[in-house]
Amino acid sequence: MEKLIYLVPVMGIIGLLYTLIKFNWVSKQDAGTDRMKEISNYIAEGAMAFLKAE
Repeated sequence: MEKLIYLVPVMGIIGLLYTLIKFNWVSKQDAGTDRMKEISNYIAEGAMAFLKAE
Protein backbone atom coordinates (compact mmCIF):
# COMPACT_ATOMS: atom_id res chain seq x y z
CA MET A 1 0.00 0.00 0.00
CA GLU A 2 2.88 2.34 0.76
CA LYS A 3 4.30 1.84 -2.75
CA LEU A 4 0.96 2.72 -4.33
CA ILE A 5 1.13 6.23 -2.88
CA TYR A 6 4.30 6.86 -4.89
CA LEU A 7 3.39 4.78 -7.93
CA VAL A 8 0.27 6.73 -8.90
CA PRO A 9 1.94 10.17 -9.23
CA VAL A 10 4.95 8.65 -11.00
CA MET A 11 2.68 6.96 -13.55
CA GLY A 12 0.84 10.26 -14.03
CA ILE A 13 4.10 12.07 -14.76
CA ILE A 14 5.17 9.33 -17.18
CA GLY A 15 1.82 9.66 -18.95
CA LEU A 16 2.20 13.43 -19.25
CA LEU A 17 5.73 13.08 -20.63
CA TYR A 18 4.54 10.52 -23.20
CA THR A 19 1.72 12.86 -24.24
CA LEU A 20 4.13 15.78 -24.62
CA ILE A 21 6.51 13.72 -26.76
CA LYS A 22 3.67 12.52 -29.01
CA PHE A 23 2.25 16.05 -29.31
CA ASN A 24 5.61 17.42 -30.43
CA TRP A 25 6.04 14.59 -32.94
CA VAL A 26 2.58 15.13 -34.45
CA SER A 27 3.11 18.90 -34.59
CA LYS A 28 6.27 18.44 -36.66
CA GLN A 29 4.56 16.28 -39.30
CA ASP A 30 3.77 17.70 -42.75
CA ALA A 31 0.19 18.95 -43.09
CA GLY A 32 -0.15 17.32 -46.51
CA THR A 33 -0.81 18.52 -50.01
CA ASP A 34 -2.67 21.71 -50.83
CA ARG A 35 -5.78 19.65 -51.63
CA MET A 36 -5.59 17.92 -48.23
CA LYS A 37 -5.28 21.30 -46.49
CA GLU A 38 -8.28 22.60 -48.43
CA ILE A 39 -10.40 19.62 -47.43
CA SER A 40 -9.33 19.93 -43.79
CA ASN A 41 -10.38 23.58 -43.82
CA TYR A 42 -13.82 22.58 -45.14
CA ILE A 43 -14.12 20.00 -42.37
CA ALA A 44 -13.08 22.52 -39.71
CA GLU A 45 -15.59 25.09 -41.01
CA GLY A 46 -18.36 22.49 -41.03
CA ALA A 47 -17.52 21.38 -37.51
CA MET A 48 -17.59 24.95 -36.23
CA ALA A 49 -20.93 25.59 -37.98
CA PHE A 50 -22.33 22.48 -36.31
CA LEU A 51 -21.08 23.55 -32.88
CA LYS A 52 -22.55 27.04 -33.28
CA ALA A 53 -25.89 25.52 -34.31
CA GLU A 54 -25.97 23.40 -31.17
